[in-house]
Amino acid sequence: MEREEMPCDVIFVGAGPANLAGAIHLMNLIEAHNEAVEAGTKAGEVFEEPMIMVLEKGSEVGAHQLSGAVLDPKALDELIPDWRERDDFPVERYVERESMVFLTQEGQIEAPWIPPELINHGKPIVSLGRLCKWLAEIAEEKMANIMPGFAATELLWDGDAVAGVRTGDRGIGSDGVPTDDFEPGMDLQAPVTILGEGPRGHLSRKVIQRRNLDADSQPMIYEIGVKEVLELPEGSVKDGFVAHTLGYPLDMDTFGGSFLYTMGGDKVCIGLLIALDAKNPHMDAHLELQRLKTHPYIKSIIGEGKVVRYGAKAVTIGGWASMPQLYTDGCMIVGDSASFLNPLRIKGIHTSMKSGMLAAEAAFEAMVAGNSGAATLSVYKERLDDSWVRAEMEPAKNMHSNFRNGFVGGLVRTGVQYFFGPGSTTQPFHADHCHVEKITSYFADRAEPEAIEFDGTYLIDKLTDVYYSGTTHEEAQPAHLKILDTEVCATTCLEEYGNPCTKFCPAQVYNMRPNEETGRLEMQVEFSNCVHCKTCDIRDPYQIITWVPPQGGEGPEYHTL
Repeated sequence: MEREEMPCDVIFVGAGPANLAGAIHLMNLIEAHNEAVEAGTKAGEVFEEPMIMVLEKGSEVGAHQLSGAVLDPKALDELIPDWRERDDFPVERYVERESMVFLTQEGQIEAPWIPPELINHGKPIVSLGRLCKWLAEIAEEKMANIMPGFAATELLWDGDAVAGVRTGDRGIGSDGVPTDDFEPGMDLQAPVTILGEGPRGHLSRKVIQRRNLDADSQPMIYEIGVKEVLELPEGSVKDGFVAHTLGYPLDMDTFGGSFLYTMGGDKVCIGLLIALDAKNPHMDAHLELQRLKTHPYIKSIIGEGKVVRYGAKAVTIGGWASMPQLYTDGCMIVGDSASFLNPLRIKGIHTSMKSGMLAAEAAFEAMVAGNSGAATLSVYKERLDDSWVRAEMEPAKNMHSNFRNGFVGGLVRTGVQYFFGPGSTTQPFHADHCHVEKITSYFADRAEPEAIEFDGTYLIDKLTDVYYSGTTHEEAQPAHLKILDTEVCATTCLEEYGNPCTKFCPAQVYNMRPNEETGRLEMQVEFSNCVHCKTCDIRDPYQIITWVPPQGGEGPEYHTL
């Protein structure tokens, strides 16, 4: 098959905060280099019309950006020092009040003291979708090329060196046969490819596996985050308020918590994070978010609201311990694809942006040297180790393993390490799917929680929330959720785990329905509901589900989430 080929100097895969910051920084470096060469103060050649490409699988920049609330502006201060003076900076509000609360079944205990690392007073509350759109506009002003609606589906290789990416074909029918509207994907070739696809990155996993980049790190581990935006009556929101909670509706064996923050106008956002190593085989983050909204403390703040937006996404929580080797021949990994979220602070936008900027510096040096081998790109890790990112993230390297035996013990161990340091040893842990317990074990001394009665306005069922996510997919294409053996779903998984994917999926993609002829329950995949959170790929106890990108431009439409 003949494919269009496009030579590039550097390719950024994913238009999230890491890669957009990287693209802006790289264009700044190129501009400064060209000016110095033309002025005669620096030797070298001018880079005329460099082809710096940013690919984005969403319909537009920001469409697939869900994470983010309170932004630590440390990296933004370095990249765009005058952002506070810019009239177009997309701030929702600035934090004026904040609290940390432990929720009991019916009451709450407010923390008398907030650790300095968790204090957000004065920081901007942002929509990450709007922030990324703003960054993309700045990158384009600097002549970076941004291509939304193009999903990078394959890596191009030159031996064991990454040589670019291939974008996905369009117009493949559900039977796998090209239709009359078939359009082959393009081959974008470049000496340097920077992967910033977000959590559980499709291409990032491939390069990590092929080049064994995780040999010296702990497994990537995740939480599932579900999030709603509610409209409150006019005049309800008067200031920038942020609350973080622990406890209800989660039990003492499940790691997670919630967040709530006000946005522009009379909107408020509420979200719940649950670790994907939860023992409960019936863990359902969407249902638990609805249960959280019934708590008196939460209801007193947002109880008069109406849900208008919804989204879900996996969040990396392994931090420094899960970070793989960040570079190989022709390629670097940045942002959440490389576990750059700090689990202690529950923040990762600033560290992701800095990772993209440091990768951009390595890419620039590769352009100048005409060499993109691993030895050249290793400067990325060297500068990362010398930066504030390591100083911030390394002390939290044992954050997740601290909670391996429950909430109380985890708080004690984390407190000790907070005051005395984590020590030199990284405590090992296992991948999330290893921890899911079988039904007979987990429910031996537990009962299923009481059902929630949805009202369609404040308490929302799963399919209605999928509608609020704006997600769309062309159904006449191969499913982008691949199940290796559906017989496992109908037999072993049903018997041992009760088909946990039918619960943990926040978009009701997986459903067990009776076969019309035999009456046997069998798996049906409604991939058009998928919000691209990748929870199934991570938590499935048999690891037989794989998420791959659908046609470019499809999926959720978050934008303002």
